[in-house]
Amino acid sequence: MPHEEPRKAQIPSITKHNFSSIPDALSDFSTQLQIPPSPTKSTPANPLSSPPENGRFIIVLDSADRENEGDLIMAAQFMTKRSMAFMVAHTTGIICTPMSPALTQSFDLPQMVADNTESHQTAFTVSIDAADPAVTTGASAHDRALTCRMLAESGAGAASFRRPGHVFPLRARSGGVRERKGHTEAAVEFCRLAGLKEVAVISELVNQGVEIESTTENWGGDMMRGDDCLAFGAARGVKVCTIEDLVEYVTSKDGMAGENGQI
Repeated sequence: MPHEEPRKAQIPSITKHNFSSIPDALSDFSTQLQIPPSPTKSTPANPLSSPPENGRFIIVLDSADRENEGDLIMAAQFMTKRSMAFMVAHTTGIICTPMSPALTQSFDLPQMVADNTESHQTAFTVSIDAADPAVTTGASAHDRALTCRMLAESGAGAASFRRPGHVFPLRARSGGVRERKGHTEAAVEFCRLAGLKEVAVISELVNQGVEIESTTENWGGDMMRGDDCLAFGAARGVKVCTIEDLVEYVTSKDGMAGENGQI
């Protein structure tokens, strides 16, 4: 007998009122947290191995006529091993680090390809791992979290990273979300508005689905859309907001973008 895909419960259509305000999301993005100690005691190899004490995830959705997807986003300087493990478990596992154009230059990160034919022109650079003795394969939650934090370290430079690696930097447009309404620019805008180093960590949320009994298959793997993202956030106390609202907020604070996205 063929397996039948489980039916999803009908959820009412979402409205603007279902989402958190940008100030509320921004508050969580940069709020101070008390992080419990690790269950294992060890001496950190360097300061980057110490868990940061600030910052939470937020979920940001783009418009229904674009990708209509939700990304889990955190400032790079706050990324811990446990946060990375959570991110990998609930997303595609493709860990990207949007950053300002100036940072891609300072880290000597050229574009991944000369001719970008990606559907939304997402500006992937070459991939990286931190050039740190604590990094082994580069793929573990510990290693990828350390690479992300290294990108936000004040003394980091081009020599601080190996290429290629397991983290994918993205170059944001200089005009931010007023120039391009993508998750890349939204993540960097949140860092800028919070007064943080302009590099974040993002990955696309996916539905975990249901494992098909006695097989190595799963009904899940499709992208989380608006309703799914709201339910995911509500269950975990994560603020959910939209790029549309972020554009309005940034415009109200900084004005309209001019030529090439500049104010």
